[in-house]
Amino acid sequence: MARFPYWKDYRKDRPPLARPAGAAATVLVMKEIVSRWREFETALTARGLGWSLAYAPADLRQARTPDHPYGARLDHLLPADYLRFVREVGYPVLGFDYYDRQGISFLPPEPMAVLSPMVADPDGEFPKAVEDEPATCPYAFFAGHDLSDICGYALAEDGVWLIEDSVAVMRLGSFTKWLLDFLTDQEARIAALTTHDVAEPDKAADPHRLFDYSLSGHTDGDHPPYSPADLELSWVEQQAGDPYSYGLIDAAGRWRIPMGKRFISVRPFRDGIAEVILNADGSSYDGPWTRIDVDGRTVGA
Repeated sequence: MARFPYWKDYRKDRPPLARPAGAAATVLVMKEIVSRWREFETALTARGLGWSLAYAPADLRQARTPDHPYGARLDHLLPADYLRFVREVGYPVLGFDYYDRQGISFLPPEPMAVLSPMVADPDGEFPKAVEDEPATCPYAFFAGHDLSDICGYALAEDGVWLIEDSVAVMRLGSFTKWLLDFLTDQEARIAALTTHDVAEPDKAADPHRLFDYSLSGHTDGDHPPYSPADLELSWVEQQAGDPYSYGLIDAAGRWRIPMGKRFISVRPFRDGIAEVILNADGSSYDGPWTRIDVDGRTVGA
């Protein structure tokens, strides 16, 4: 199995940084990873590469899968240093071109919950499908460079793991260690770029298709934040046949709209209303878009 090039020469012999012990060490480490990321942002801008970095909204919506319509339990896998990083920095999307395997896309909570049940342990065992509750996952897939084949990194109880083709293959240490090593190698990468390399190409704002796989693409920034009630409604998507099948489930586990091929495409709910393309004569993947309520009834414009 081919390994991600960035980790091909992984430096296990790198000496650990000297740090104070206890709570003071924890605070120092959390501040360090945030400040190191800010330095990296500055370095990108200085090289004329600011266009290569974007940030996904924390409430980016993604449809769940029929095997895990209730989502996944992941909170117990997310360490304090990771939580501090995403709270202060966000969810970076970094890439110099499309499918940049040396770049990275951090997954907001909902995409993380959708993809984590697709990660198997080193023996190839996947989380079991659960009919009436969130999946219990041993790995939280938090960042990737191939979101279709599930290649990237996951958090487990013992730290960060390298994920290749949906399988956990190697433990890489703590989140802090992984991030600092990643930034060191990224800085070496951008320092080696030529003038031609630095020139902005056709902009790769979505190098790993994180936004493309979401329910609303790049349009989330054009709308106000979702309400708590909106976030309790989750589309479920079955990618089989044409069109795909869709259903809507709420936080209590009730199917508000049963799975079926009533829609060609769907968008997230906002204030109890969603836009969909009905699977009807005259419709295509371009539209027209119709407004529905949480029970699937058509509503006026």
